[in-house]
Amino acid sequence: MLLPDKGKPTKFHTIRKNYYIIIDNERMTTRKLRNNLGFYSIVDDGVIKEEEIVYDTDKNLLTGVGLELRKKITPERVYFSLVRINSLTDTYQLHEKKSFLGECEKDDQPSDFPVQIADTINNIFNNVFTINLVDVVKHTTPYIRIGIGGNRYKIVSGTGYEVVATFENLSIRDLRSGRKGEKRIFSLEMEDDPDYEKEREHIEAVIERYCKELVPVMKNRFEIAETLVRAKVVDKAEEKKKKLEAKKKKKEQKRAEEENY
Repeated sequence: MLLPDKGKPTKFHTIRKNYYIIIDNERMTTRKLRNNLGFYSIVDDGVIKEEEIVYDTDKNLLTGVGLELRKKITPERVYFSLVRINSLTDTYQLHEKKSFLGECEKDDQPSDFPVQIADTINNIFNNVFTINLVDVVKHTTPYIRIGIGGNRYKIVSGTGYEVVATFENLSIRDLRSGRKGEKRIFSLEMEDDPDYEKEREHIEAVIERYCKELVPVMKNRFEIAETLVRAKVVDKAEEKKKKLEAKKKKKEQKRAEEENY
């Protein structure tokens, strides 16, 4: 059975904002933040060593509707969660509506708890599904594994509001195809507490103005990972066109050489 949350649950949703790192100099970026945030402090918060596994069916019935079934493995605990992504294209923010499922063992699979997970999915989507979700959960298998390493910092305002900033090294593996990829990103994780909206906006404004080496990206961690390991779709018509053009160019080059000779 899934156990209650031993972490620090909150009543607010999490806003996670990801950035691609164009110039990779962690010390330079943190120095810019310290110099320009004003009455905010940046505190080292240790090294990250985590693993995240996303589960889905072979036809991607869950991720296809913007729902991620995750198992998070950290040094302190292992737990399942459901995440519904709501993208806001005008602000480059990703609102992740998380539903904690429960603490579990490292080898546990979603198929061990199909009824509980199906009930939570129905609650998130207000029971709009007409398919048998219990059966869907039973058929989920590990899809993508993301190893997460790097350094974590806390940005603390004078009012006590905390934002977690991380420089993440992502090690990605598609567990179906065996494809691998790596990516380094910067991210902010913030509680969507309306009382601290000014603090959030100030931090984001400082990054936008002074940290040009960080470029916001409208993808969450899973979407970044999936893009890196996704098999390229071959357009046969385009491929044939390129071959014909290359063949034509080769003939013209040969003809020109003969004329010059």
